[in-house]
Amino acid sequence: MPDHRLIVARGFQIAGWVLGAPSVLIALGSGIAAVVLGGGPAGSKPHYLSVSTYGIAGLLSNAATGVGGALSVLNGLAGWVLGLLAVLALLATLFAGLLYLVGRGLKVSAAWARFVGGAMMGVMSLNSLLALAVLRGGARLADAALLALFAYGLWVIGWRFEDPVPADRADG
Repeated sequence: MPDHRLIVARGFQIAGWVLGAPSVLIALGSGIAAVVLGGGPAGSKPHYLSVSTYGIAGLLSNAATGVGGALSVLNGLAGWVLGLLAVLALLATLFAGLLYLVGRGLKVSAAWARFVGGAMMGVMSLNSLLALAVLRGGARLADAALLALFAYGLWVIGWRFEDPVPADRADG
């Protein structure tokens, strides 16, 4: 007879790794890119040339200075967006760590893990139910499969959580 608690615990641990490994890489890459993009020179006042003195060369230089200023603004904006992405990836990494810890707690029958895992499964089940009403086609089928997994997890955490009876005690 399968030990349902250990199956759900392993699911939490696998979900933690599947979410956590890419999130760490994205957080590191986005953070480094944000630092590189945001680390440009301090905002010095651009130097424009006189068009009457320098003619077409002055006009081209002034146009290049203007385009450079616009690209500098876009560079700063990209740095902020990548910084925000790094923070969001770090939050996803922390959530993945929580998933893994809940899985380890469920493996050793910790009461806190049962509570936290049940709350997480409940929220994910409600989210899946709402998505089931919105999605169409194959996405609805995939969401229904996820909803079935979440329902199984809630069933295990709620009603089948006890440790299995050892084989030597089951006979007597």
